[in-house]
Amino acid sequence: MKALILLLILFASCVPSEELKRFVGSSDAGKTDPILWMIINQLQAFQTKLTNLEHKVETKMNKLDDKLETKMNKLSEKDDKLTKRITDIEKNISSTKQYDKLGKQLSDFETKLIANSKKITDLKNDINIIKKGIKDKCTPGWKRFNNHCYMFRYDRLTWKQAKHECENYKAYLVKIETSTENRWISHEITVSARSSHDQIWTGLNDLSREGHFTWVLDHSSVGFSNWNTGEPDDGSRGEDCGSIHTNGRSTWNDAPCAYKTGYICEK
Repeated sequence: MKALILLLILFASCVPSEELKRFVGSSDAGKTDPILWMIINQLQAFQTKLTNLEHKVETKMNKLDDKLETKMNKLSEKDDKLTKRITDIEKNISSTKQYDKLGKQLSDFETKLIANSKKITDLKNDINIIKKGIKDKCTPGWKRFNNHCYMFRYDRLTWKQAKHECENYKAYLVKIETSTENRWISHEITVSARSSHDQIWTGLNDLSREGHFTWVLDHSSVGFSNWNTGEPDDGSRGEDCGSIHTNGRSTWNDAPCAYKTGYICEK
């Protein structure tokens, strides 16, 4: 029986649809062959279901196509973003190369700077040596003692005029700091000056405060001193400037600043 039904299904599938319609549409179709008529009706119902199924499948396929297209669009957007990111990375790589190039240039510059700094240091050392050589030699008219230069002048000036004259030579009225220096200065005063000058101006003065003698160079107080007996005495209440006697004993005296005599500059 099953074999017969299968043959009939096969036969029905081979029968043109127009023939089936005429057969099914015939009023005598069910009477002529009721089994065949039933099978054909079932086949038509099956075909209707199959058609509906095809519509459903098509609908789902369309939906799947839409979803697939949406996903494709999203993937395309991701691809664009990825492409842009790759481009940015390539730009960064290019920038990194530029940074590397700049870094090398900076390193070369630092190397040159170090070399130039060494040259500058060597040049400064040379200048210091030259300066020291110049310093070690006093200019004409000056005498050297203990790394200082001294000029003995015997034209007669007041203390303030002598101070100004020393400053013109980039020097100062002598500052005597040790007994050795004091003896040397006394010894260097010429014989002719001793006969014409009884004293020579130094940088001593108490112009700022009476009785408190300081050196004009730096306003420092007197450390070593070699005042003559009874000096300083501010004789006649007007002796505010200090001098050294020319009598060979190298003693000091205070005298009126307006007194005119020789002077000693030091630098």
